[in-house]
Amino acid sequence: MSTRICLLLAWLLFHLNAYAQVQAVEQQFTVAQDGSGDFRTIQEAVNAVRDHSQIRATIRVKNGTYREKLVIPAWKQNITLIGESAEGTIITNNDFSGKDFPGHDFTGNAKFSTYTSYTVLVQANDCTLQNLTIENTAGRVGQAVALATEGDRIEVYNCRILGNQDTLYTSKDGRNYYKDCLITGTTDFIFGEATAVFQNCTIQSLTNSYITAASTTREQAYGYVFFNCKLTASAEATKVYLGRPWRPFAKTVFIDTEMGGHIVKEGWDPWKGDNMFPDKEKTTLYAEYNSTGPGANTGGRVAWSKHLTAQEREKYTIENILSGWIPGKKLRLQPSGISDTSFSVNGSYRHEIAAHPNIRIADSTMPASVQVMRNIAYRTTPGGKKLLLDVYKPNKKAFKPAILMVHGGGWRSGDRTHNNTLARKLAANGYVCITADYSLSTHALYPAAVHDLKAAVRWIRANAKEYGVDTARIAILGFSAGGELAAFIGATNGNAKFEGVTGENAVSSTVQAVIDIDGTLAFIHPESGEGNDSKSISAATYWFGYPKAERPDLWNEASPLTHVSATTPPFLFINSSVDRMHAGRTDFIQKLNAFGTYNEVKSFPDAPHTFMFFDPWFEPTLATVSGFLKRVFSKNGVAVRK
Repeated sequence: MSTRICLLLAWLLFHLNAYAQVQAVEQQFTVAQDGSGDFRTIQEAVNAVRDHSQIRATIRVKNGTYREKLVIPAWKQNITLIGESAEGTIITNNDFSGKDFPGHDFTGNAKFSTYTSYTVLVQANDCTLQNLTIENTAGRVGQAVALATEGDRIEVYNCRILGNQDTLYTSKDGRNYYKDCLITGTTDFIFGEATAVFQNCTIQSLTNSYITAASTTREQAYGYVFFNCKLTASAEATKVYLGRPWRPFAKTVFIDTEMGGHIVKEGWDPWKGDNMFPDKEKTTLYAEYNSTGPGANTGGRVAWSKHLTAQEREKYTIENILSGWIPGKKLRLQPSGISDTSFSVNGSYRHEIAAHPNIRIADSTMPASVQVMRNIAYRTTPGGKKLLLDVYKPNKKAFKPAILMVHGGGWRSGDRTHNNTLARKLAANGYVCITADYSLSTHALYPAAVHDLKAAVRWIRANAKEYGVDTARIAILGFSAGGELAAFIGATNGNAKFEGVTGENAVSSTVQAVIDIDGTLAFIHPESGEGNDSKSISAATYWFGYPKAERPDLWNEASPLTHVSATTPPFLFINSSVDRMHAGRTDFIQKLNAFGTYNEVKSFPDAPHTFMFFDPWFEPTLATVSGFLKRVFSKNGVAVRK
């Protein structure tokens, strides 16, 4: 086989593996009544989705009529349910308010209500329905819901939601988005308290009655908003109202909507005769803008309805209506705000002692030649949190090279004390060592930690005189997640995109050397272990707020390998025997070599990932770091090139 073919095959395998890693996160199921899928019923597929999953699950449903009363419970969030076709994939049921529960002895009030008559109930957040028919075939027997939603951020695309009275119930105060849907019904067939946007939908009235019955609360700025919809009717529906208020403060607005001749000139009804809530029209917001068609008789509308001005219309954007949520845009996981103390030196020792019975935690005695200044605030984050650092410096008064030290812990655990021992010993060797905390993913997502560490480098320069730092010789050292961050800081030297808020006349955040101790260089790479396990959420997923499959661009952006340039300083890689912890190292070194940038690699065979904390590896690690820095920093403080 020729060298050219071998290279081509290697390239192909590399990209196939990378693609497979990206795709591995999401759960995928197929439902088919003929047994050709994973399940025969949709409910079985929903039940198989991981509880409380932060990773989206996609359930594809083959054409067929599924006679189910489907529930997506609150703990099954992030589900996408996609039918093979809207006309051919049918979920159907025929319960209605007042109907007896099946199998009951009927000695009590065992009957369906409006709220339990649904065909499909979506209680979970962040669910999407697409290409489905959801119908309630009970007929004109009173309230009979086809689709009920209780969750937040519910998206419905190209679905046929069919029924009579109370077809679509948007329950609770969640946010719903319907696009390219057909919704049919008789009375109040779009009702509830949720904030909901209907875009490019066809709303078909089957009898003379009311389309909407919103129950928007006083606190909600928006209720139902229809954009570019089309209001149609069956032959028997000739007098239909746009809506009536189910509760006070109901809000319904039609914008750029084509209205058939069945819409009455008054447009809206006040729902008189409701003794519990009389005079609801005094608190409603019922409005239109740019209605068209035979039913758009705005001159005849009731006096208490409103015609939006052009200025008022500008406020009706998807983002405003849905309080910042933009349907179709992937949502980030949000920080829990709860500190994670799972990673520690002592915990690592207990974990490794069985496999390495001869290891000992390295001696942390403070050398007599070193002094320490603790708990110095170097930055206040945009969220108002003060970040602290400690400075370890030689007692001798002279300007020395500095090392900013970044702890590990999966970007969500650990603290600056993990670097105390190495900082003390390096300070004794003539370096000013700064151990810093930074924003962990439990409190702020990427790139907050990057902004913090760039700020820490600037703090070192700004305070160089006080702490005896030679500003032309600043290195950054990190372990594990800290190693990745250190590599990223060095690889992005001079890249303004990652500086964060620097203030006026800010000093430089560039570093002149990087020591990466078992920190990954690439998140999407054949060697990477981050985000490849579809059964759990990786530490990087928590940091980015997105699984690899949803935002590979972000995962690539955060990879130091992406940013190697002529401004990237000399690098030292110190690695354990765990190959995935230095993913991308070979490619990174090739790029450094192409720029003529000095680099070294030191590997410890059979060493665990946390080797730097323990003898017999601590002293060789210390010697390797000291030797590298002596080589790359010349007397005048300029880094040596290879």
